[in-house]
Amino acid sequence: MNEKKLVLILDAQLPYVRKADLPGTVEESWFFHALTFTYLPLLRSFTALETEGVPFYAAVAFSPQLTEMLADPLLQIRYTEHLDASIRYAEQILSGGLPGVPGETWKKAAAIHLDLLQKNRRDFTEIYEKNILKKFDYFSERGYLELMATAATPCFFPFYKDIPEVVNAQIETGLMAHRMHFASIPDGFWLPALGWFPGVEKSLKAYGFRYSAVENIAFLFSESPPPAGVFAPAVCGNGFYLFPRDSFASTELYGEPGGRCFHPAYLDVNRDIGFELDGKTLEPLFDLTLGRRVTGFRCMARGVPEKSGASSSVLYDPDAAARQVEADAAAFLDAGSGMLSKASSFLEGEPVCRTCAFPASLFGCSWYEGVAWLESVFRQAAARDDISFARPSFFLSKRGTEKPKNPPPVSPVFSSWFENGYADELLNGANDWIYPYLRKASERMVDLAERFPGDGGLKERVLNTAARALFLAQSLDWPLMMNDPVNAEYARSSFEENIRAFTTVYESLGSNFVSTEWLTEMERKQRLFPFMNYRVFSRRK
Repeated sequence: MNEKKLVLILDAQLPYVRKADLPGTVEESWFFHALTFTYLPLLRSFTALETEGVPFYAAVAFSPQLTEMLADPLLQIRYTEHLDASIRYAEQILSGGLPGVPGETWKKAAAIHLDLLQKNRRDFTEIYEKNILKKFDYFSERGYLELMATAATPCFFPFYKDIPEVVNAQIETGLMAHRMHFASIPDGFWLPALGWFPGVEKSLKAYGFRYSAVENIAFLFSESPPPAGVFAPAVCGNGFYLFPRDSFASTELYGEPGGRCFHPAYLDVNRDIGFELDGKTLEPLFDLTLGRRVTGFRCMARGVPEKSGASSSVLYDPDAAARQVEADAAAFLDAGSGMLSKASSFLEGEPVCRTCAFPASLFGCSWYEGVAWLESVFRQAAARDDISFARPSFFLSKRGTEKPKNPPPVSPVFSSWFENGYADELLNGANDWIYPYLRKASERMVDLAERFPGDGGLKERVLNTAARALFLAQSLDWPLMMNDPVNAEYARSSFEENIRAFTTVYESLGSNFVSTEWLTEMERKQRLFPFMNYRVFSRRK
């Protein structure tokens, strides 16, 4: 049996951007972009692999924010309308009926994008009936994908290690959301941003999870590194398993400037007509008053960086990009096989694995050819005998059939998958002002759950609204966006809106008066977690 395995985990996460009263926002286009370039192409690749009998194994962690948006009828309708508008726009460019589009350059962009749009339109409306979650569930039921649960919102757990009620509430609500959309019972739990702190394994094990993933430094800097280092899952003292993420795999794919996705032959995803054409020319595509955005109409290759910092302008060649995809897939497998062979020799032939965890948006959104690369990796791995893919549960099942060796338990240290392995991106001068509000709101939510343990009716609706608002405020999307001047204002207003909603509930309960009009409006806006139960914030007795 091949004992050198690649474990692939995709973090499928997106901010909650549903605005019932304001269609066409830039933030809504992020959701459309993810569907167009990542999730629908992924399903096409998986379908092709299954049809041709090519094995492919991976784990995917869908955030409840994303699954709620994917299952939302309003957003499904808006996405269909977005596809139709984009298809009409592409056809206008190709027919020459759109003044202001310069020369043949953007006609090529239209031709490239139109083909993808038409495939997506057919798949989304005819095959998946506007709900792609069912197809991911299908691949899970057939053993190709392992669907991991994750937190209710991407909350950075280490910041709440002294408020265990927050961690438990995030885990429990995330698990409930998973069960609402998928048939599988998840074995694994994805920690947002791989935020680990000692002791969180107890909460995860208590909810029935068997494994998670951590950044490799969590093992390497611990007082008792596991014998296999970062080349095999290790077990905590309570029997909970951890897969160490190989950060070098991420550097290999998208580390700047030498990552594979930056090859000169690949499409330059930053050269988009949404930022290059004048407003009048773009009017049929989107409302410019709501902000410029990525449209998907692109036709320039990345090119070779020049001394000035810019890149040479080269038209995109799909054939050249396809050849590079094949070469990069082979190189990735070669590097993984070589690394695992050395590790296996040092470990006297013990089974070894390389855990590669990536943001799902890398494939398609950040790297246009990323989905094709992933499909090529699966195809080439199936034809090799030196390395293959496995789902995380493969290793857990092997533990049950092998003679126990009783390795010493691992004690991972605080870590994350951010650049330096900690949390500088989440706690700095641009965003540190939010945490006093979050801490106070979290403590108050625990207090409310204790003060009103059995309330129903209007008061229960109000408390559930407070819990939703707090979950959304705890999302690490906001502090991350605050580091970016382009999105900082949106992040600030979103955070403040949710903290304000929570505070309104808290003060209303104190004065024993709640505006039913305000409550109804909030429930209409907050379509997350229809099963919400504020009691998840209660202290464990």
